[in-house]
Amino acid sequence: MKQFLFFFLVLSATSRAQNWSEDIAPVFYNKCTSCHHAGGIAPTSYIDYADVVNDAVSIRVKVQQGVMPPWPPDAAYSRFAHERSLTPQQINEIVSWVQNGTPLGDTNLAPARPIYSGIGEIANPDLVLQMPTYTLSNTANDEYRCFVLPSGFSTQVFLNEMEIIPGNYSVVHHVLIFSDTSSVPAQRDAQDPAPGYVGFGGTGSNSSQLIGVWAPGGTSYKLPVGMGIKLPANTNIILQVHYPAGFGGQVDSTKFRAKFSTTPFTREVFISSPLNHFQLDNGPLVIPPNTTPTFNAHYTLPFNVTALALAPHMHLLGKSITSFGITPSNDTVPFVHIPSWDFHWQDMYYFPRALTLPAGTTLYSTATYDNTLNNPFNPSDPPAWTVLGEATTDEMMLVYFLYTYYLPGDENIIQDSSFFAGGNDDVFSSVIRTPQLYDPAPNPANRDVRLEFFLPQREAVSLTVIDIQGRTLLGDSRPETYLAGHHQLQMDISALSSGTYFVVLSTNSTIRQKKLLVVD
Repeated sequence: MKQFLFFFLVLSATSRAQNWSEDIAPVFYNKCTSCHHAGGIAPTSYIDYADVVNDAVSIRVKVQQGVMPPWPPDAAYSRFAHERSLTPQQINEIVSWVQNGTPLGDTNLAPARPIYSGIGEIANPDLVLQMPTYTLSNTANDEYRCFVLPSGFSTQVFLNEMEIIPGNYSVVHHVLIFSDTSSVPAQRDAQDPAPGYVGFGGTGSNSSQLIGVWAPGGTSYKLPVGMGIKLPANTNIILQVHYPAGFGGQVDSTKFRAKFSTTPFTREVFISSPLNHFQLDNGPLVIPPNTTPTFNAHYTLPFNVTALALAPHMHLLGKSITSFGITPSNDTVPFVHIPSWDFHWQDMYYFPRALTLPAGTTLYSTATYDNTLNNPFNPSDPPAWTVLGEATTDEMMLVYFLYTYYLPGDENIIQDSSFFAGGNDDVFSSVIRTPQLYDPAPNPANRDVRLEFFLPQREAVSLTVIDIQGRTLLGDSRPETYLAGHHQLQMDISALSSGTYFVVLSTNSTIRQKKLLVVD
């Protein structure tokens, strides 16, 4: 009887109806209100219970359809830091809550209401730049406008933290941040009587370097300690701001805030697009009317890199884009898959854990375009011939990577600790899917050698050294269990004579080997 009563109590506790205070408010405050707050980009605030209840039916439909919150990457393909997407459990909770009459629950158990002050998250920034006040034009089209902000410093610096603070959250849709040392942006600005100048796909300068992206819901980003994005002396910061149509007469004065790296040695972080429309496998990027062509690009890494993030980029004809890598050991590393491209919700996506890619890894990208009337974003009616360019009616295909040169131990750099709370390493399964064995170092060697390997999940591993006849000379063929992640071992090889050997990593599913040269 006592066991039955205990089971009944547990069942009752776990099957209670969802309520706003305990279940729904935490989800909304974490995933929705960064856009849905007073003065935010969304038309309705979802901080107050009454406002959410008023839109409850619409909210249920949109979360079931996956429309809200907007998060284009396919979570079944790869995962990213600080995702705005809802989990299946959160979707089910919201749907159940609406269907059960949106109960309020005990307000004493509700989380603290979020505060959106517009002040910024970076404490004591080293650099604060603010664009001049701009009044949006009365146009039926979206505006893409570039604002030139002189940095004002005469020495080279490295940015370690940065953030965008919109002057008017209700009209700033997204911001691309560039660095530029040329005079082209300033010249274009001078030719336009209003603050800034028109710029759709970029700044109009070939010297501009993308250094960051901000989208609604975005927060400040801090690079790992000891890393930074280089800003040359006397550079200009260019903010390319997207303003949606229908807000004519409203004003904006967006800020850029940053902190510099203070470590004695700063590893430079680069942003480049090795997968691009200039080096297509089946180019040039020409899209005939009434077609849905697919274009491919690839690039092989000449050195080991540590990737921190990536950002795909297309224009209004974009339909879908996928990027992945294949390592020299033939392991497929999925980067990103966006099945339904939306130019208005592009972003830079950060890996939860830094992603290390060995030299010889080939990066791939596949992008599909829809130049038919079935595409609601098609800028031409009827569809027209479309070519590479920066105009609204042109197209692009780029995949930017935020990366640095690899150093041992980079595999352990975590950019979103929430993925690993409680020792959860499941995220590895969506990044590197099979065990990896890296080149021994030094190589050639004569006494000690460092052996490194990476496991996407907890697994039993044996690590041995064999000769060219396949005989095991060093190591233990009996497997030892290791946790998911990066591992490093030292092995004494002084007993081996000069010659060619192989380091072998064996698991239940995989065998990897690397050549090792031993010298006197």
